[in-house]
Amino acid sequence: MQEKQFETAMQDVAKAYGNPANLLADDDLSRPQKLKLLQQWDYDLGLLLVAAEENMAGPGSSNTAERLRSVRDAIKLLGVESDPEDPHAAASNGKVSGVAIPKEEIKEPKDKTRH
Repeated sequence: MQEKQFETAMQDVAKAYGNPANLLADDDLSRPQKLKLLQQWDYDLGLLLVAAEENMAGPGSSNTAERLRSVRDAIKLLGVESDPEDPHAAASNGKVSGVAIPKEEIKEPKDKTRH
């Protein structure tokens, strides 16, 4: 995927793909790009969960936990298991934790070969 399109998708992954299955099916994305997008989506959904906890839920927030599970399942389908004990998974505010994907997993290969 071209860098500009990728950066646009990173801004709102849910809007760009609708669901994780659509993202996984996009053959224009490399595996590292898919993982980066899913990691961002996971973080965004975590923020929505925190907002709901603080009574600032928006429309469609009732199924946020279900969407979060489907994003994490997609990450597992790409062969990455999250470690809930990983200290790098938590955000600085201590409330939002995302899936910690090892940096080597989201690094583009030198020859840009898709996986």
